[in-house]
Amino acid sequence: MAFGLRWHLPFPFPAFPAAPAGQAADVLVEEGDLPSAAGEVRACGPLREAGPAVARIGLPGVARLLITDGNRIRVKRHDGCSDDALNLLLMGTGAALLLHQRGYLPLHGSGILTARGAVLFVGHSGAGKSTTLAALMQRGYPMICDDLAAIRLNDAGMPQVWPGVGVYKLWADSAEALGLGTADLPRVRAELEKFMVPTGANLVTQAAPVRAIYQLATHNRPELSMKPRRDSAKFNALLDHTWQKLTIKRMGLHTEHFSRAVAVANAVRVVSIRRPDGGGLHPGDLADRLEADFLS
Repeated sequence: MAFGLRWHLPFPFPAFPAAPAGQAADVLVEEGDLPSAAGEVRACGPLREAGPAVARIGLPGVARLLITDGNRIRVKRHDGCSDDALNLLLMGTGAALLLHQRGYLPLHGSGILTARGAVLFVGHSGAGKSTTLAALMQRGYPMICDDLAAIRLNDAGMPQVWPGVGVYKLWADSAEALGLGTADLPRVRAELEKFMVPTGANLVTQAAPVRAIYQLATHNRPELSMKPRRDSAKFNALLDHTWQKLTIKRMGLHTEHFSRAVAVANAVRVVSIRRPDGGGLHPGDLADRLEADFLS
């Protein structure tokens, strides 16, 4: 189970929560050669194509994926690609494209569950999403997701976020600042000082209403700033941190995505967080400010 969907995988993924026995899969993942692109599929870059109900993505040295109809992903892995590397691509870009096809709003974000609902942290690479997640998990908040936040509107039109996969990723310096050892952890890629940390039982199992979204970034000032976003700025924050936002129009989903982002922006508090660039702020200090804010 991941993102509210039952997945059938042809390769091992230890961090993947098991689906209830006897239930049919919502998403079938299979390995094999990829068919040629159909005529209506339009190029979106050297490694990506997209069209109605069809999307392709390729990562050098890992694999090429064909995602169709929101329920099937065909995988052609490159020689030497490990299951770990393939799983990261599948549950990142692959899942995000599939979620677009199924009517979700997939954000580039991590999140925890609080007594008042889900709190998400969005931002570009290096903004501190996973570090913030880990700091708050150390305070007892269970994880909902890391890197990919799958939001969908319920029958009442309110946004909910669905649990992701039971692993999060930390750079070595972030792990050290949080007192987490990395000697026994697998790396995201062999050449990177970034590690995959299993969540274990500390993963939410049900969808949760989204209470707040914090947009993380840095600035060249010495202080930490926190400012609620209003009106169109809330929508722009969601658009800026939507997975694969540049392919949405080519997928024919621009109108649907706009409507979903507006609905979420209207229902959820969005706050801009700016921390000093160049380091110097301990993850616990940011966690203090965030916790005080989302509990108030």
